[in-house]
Amino acid sequence: METLRQIAQKINIAGTTTILAEPMSHHTTFRIGGPADLYIAVRTQSEFRRAVAILAAEGIPVFIVGGGANLLVSDKGIRGAVIDTNGLAEAWPSGLSMVVQAGIRIDRLAEEYLARGMEGMENFYGMPGTLGGALFMNARCYEKDISEIVEGFTLLDVGDRLEYFVNDASLWAYKSSPFQKGGRYAGRYIVSVRLKVSPGKPEALASIMRARRMDRVAKGHYRFPSAGSMFRNNRNFGKPTGVIIDSLGLRGMRMGDAQIAPWHGNIFINRGTASANDMLRLIALAQERVKSAYGFQLEPEVLFVGEPQE
Repeated sequence: METLRQIAQKINIAGTTTILAEPMSHHTTFRIGGPADLYIAVRTQSEFRRAVAILAAEGIPVFIVGGGANLLVSDKGIRGAVIDTNGLAEAWPSGLSMVVQAGIRIDRLAEEYLARGMEGMENFYGMPGTLGGALFMNARCYEKDISEIVEGFTLLDVGDRLEYFVNDASLWAYKSSPFQKGGRYAGRYIVSVRLKVSPGKPEALASIMRARRMDRVAKGHYRFPSAGSMFRNNRNFGKPTGVIIDSLGLRGMRMGDAQIAPWHGNIFINRGTASANDMLRLIALAQERVKSAYGFQLEPEVLFVGEPQE
């Protein structure tokens, strides 16, 4: 810990926020997660590069967090450093495209598009999280993948090299991106993204955005801390995952304060003080029941992060 304290002081020279043993429950939509050894909140691209370079030189593992959506962090926390990129939230037009930093919130980006009378982000309105996280997961909303509007991206490696890459559509799949483990760009950090823009009618775009927000409200996405859908949908199963879980009478099932939402089978919620262990046991229960009844394995959409636990 003394080494991390010294590293934090070194990074702090630039005025970057650094906190030792910061609870990750403060930074995830689940409101679950033990402490990160070192938590770093950057405000600018130069601060981000500095933090990555110092941590790489010291051999400290790094995990990037944006909006904290789609993350279930271990009760034991995250060893090494967590870099919060929410401060990287600028967007500006560039020719016939939009260049956007990775930490911008999806809602704000959709509103930027609307303000400029451009379509492309309206279906993602109401989705929690940041652009960087949406790209990492290849977020999909209302039959639209975020990758469909990506022209290219600027990535940072541990050698402090920034490089721009033109997007290759063949590298993406359903809820899968080239930034994930085994992907072409795994191990690099998303700094900014060049997005496609096309003219749209503001009234129509605003109407779609309102409808998407209200649909999420109706489905109970905001009633309790959650990560949205827990499991991926698989067309081979013949019906949505939520319907499958509902068919087994699992809605409302609880493990401690972790619960399968009483109103939707594929939304798992934290009713107050749920631990990661509570949530993992509930996930395992749902998987076991579905496997026993239908013969297939549900695949979590949520990422499990941090030090392993039972």
